[in-house]
Amino acid sequence: MASMMNDSFSPTPGQTSPSGDVDGVVSRLLTQFLFRSAVVADNRELAPGLHLLTLEGAALRGLDWRPGDKLQVKLGGGMTTRTYTPIEWDAEQGRTRLFAHALAPGPGGVWARDARPGQLVRLFGPRKSLDLSRLDARTGMLVGDETVIGLAAAWRPAHALFEVNDRNAVQGVADWLGLPATVIARQSDDGHLDRMIDALLHAWDQDTGFVLAGCARTIQRLLRALRENGVTPNRILTKAYWAEGKVGLD
Repeated sequence: MASMMNDSFSPTPGQTSPSGDVDGVVSRLLTQFLFRSAVVADNRELAPGLHLLTLEGAALRGLDWRPGDKLQVKLGGGMTTRTYTPIEWDAEQGRTRLFAHALAPGPGGVWARDARPGQLVRLFGPRKSLDLSRLDARTGMLVGDETVIGLAAAWRPAHALFEVNDRNAVQGVADWLGLPATVIARQSDDGHLDRMIDALLHAWDQDTGFVLAGCARTIQRLLRALRENGVTPNRILTKAYWAEGKVGLD
């Protein structure tokens, strides 16, 4: 989620109990008071490992949501969560949709793959994550990977640029969503980043606003290229959703 992001919500109280009883009580109390209940209404696999999930419930009604906000989904009996970027929110009906991927091992991938209609889910949010208010989507360019598909679907920029493992699959998803997108296949030596930089600079004019999200390493490389070519900081937003060997960046 960003849209599919890795995240952990790890409260500190009660973690010293050898039996785990205290930690279990704390987990249940936090779940009761902090998390909303909803159910899975639909889980559609748009491409291998890329899932569009619909969640609904009375607790989702009347909530304030804007593109770029995040939603944490509680997984299992503890306090492990994964964070996603909803692509839309129907506050009247109590319904939201988000993208989740099952492209890597871990509890988030298991949930994305196995979630079934009627299954109960516990949600924390929506909450602020990426403030897109100072950039105009009509002249915006969003750059990222599989984890930012949800953000792209929510913000609807003039163009999206994705680095991905399966180019055809993600291009198909972008077409299905009606997103103008350039999809570039990853290379193990990061050689594809030069193509991404060329695409960024080709798209740049005085009205273009750039949102760089997803992999921290890619963001650093592209941000440096934009700055070296004179793009001012007020035209750039960044949000690292993940980095090699780390979780919990958002």
